[in-house]
Amino acid sequence: MNLRDYYLKIESLLKDFSLITHFSIEFEEVTAYIGYLKGKLEFMNGSILYFFEFVEVQNDAPVLVKYKYQWQSSEGKLLKRWDNAPHHKELDTFPDHVHDSNGVYPAPSMNLELVLNKGLNLE
Repeated sequence: MNLRDYYLKIESLLKDFSLITHFSIEFEEVTAYIGYLKGKLEFMNGSILYFFEFVEVQNDAPVLVKYKYQWQSSEGKLLKRWDNAPHHKELDTFPDHVHDSNGVYPAPSMNLELVLNKGLNLE
C-alpha cells in the first residue's frame, strides 16, 4: 500500500458511511509513502467532524504519526477530540488521549474508521 491507496481507502469509507451528508477532504503527498489528509465531515444530526492525519506507510501499512479528530455540535460546541499531541504525560495512554467538555482522559490510539464506528453517538 502507498499513500494514494490509503487516501482512496479513506475516501471509500466516507462515501459508504450512511450518516455523512457531505464531506470534503484534502490530500497532500510529500512522497509516495508520507503525506497529510485533512477534512470536514457533516452528519445528518448537524454535527461536524474535522480531522487531520499525518501518515507514513511502513511495511505496506499506514501509520498515523500524528492525528486529530475534533467532533463538534452544529453550534460549534466541542463534543470530543481525539489526538496524540505529546502533552498530558500523566495519562497511561500517552500520547493518545481524548478531550470532552469535562476534561482530558486516557484513550486508545484512534483512526478515522474507529472514530466513525465507535467514537461518535450520532443519534
